[in-house]
Amino acid sequence: MDDLDRREAFLIAIFANPNDDLPRLVFADYLEERGEEEWARRIRDDCHLAAKYMTTLPLPRGFRLGTQIVCPADLLADPDGFRLRALTDNPEWYGCVGLKVDRGKIASSKPISTILHSPVTQWVTQLDLSGASEEIVSDWNTQGENWQWSELVQHPVVTLQAVEALVAARECRRFTHLDLRHNDLDNDAARAILRSNYLTRLKSLQLFDGNQLRGKTWAQLQAKFGEGVVT
Repeated sequence: MDDLDRREAFLIAIFANPNDDLPRLVFADYLEERGEEEWARRIRDDCHLAAKYMTTLPLPRGFRLGTQIVCPADLLADPDGFRLRALTDNPEWYGCVGLKVDRGKIASSKPISTILHSPVTQWVTQLDLSGASEEIVSDWNTQGENWQWSELVQHPVVTLQAVEALVAARECRRFTHLDLRHNDLDNDAARAILRSNYLTRLKSLQLFDGNQLRGKTWAQLQAKFGEGVVT
């Protein structure tokens, strides 16, 4: 087992038992052996304070506080690079319950596979794949009169192919929140969601804004998941 594998094993153990200080203290010993005395000391000091005041919240206990992974789509397309980023720069990602793609586009199944199968994302239950919506206002002059018009432009994060890959995977059954707004998706994406046998734990499916859903498909989504779930 190389150093990255060992480090990952420690992080997995820590966030599998977030209220137990023992895995953190063992990790601190490992860090000290590796010459990372400052981080090791921070873990020990935070754990000491947590024990003294009999609380683990909101003390970070050696890690940055955070509940959401925020990363670009191209990083998810590189599973090794994504793992390395987490191990070296964002170890708190191993304990995050949310993931948001903040820029770029997921146009294939590879980034979806990273989301579903990476050890970094094993606790993610809230998936934000919403795109962005931008209003562009233009002016022009016709025969001495000024005119203005606006256009709503979507900046999608996921394509139909990516949505189909996501909802067809057994691993998506862990998701409780799924945000697909502003992706210019149509009824084909909605029908893929309807066909899925794995979205059984959804408490929130955000889909209406910024997509092109028509006819009875919307009613079928509400019938399957509940009107309070589908928005």
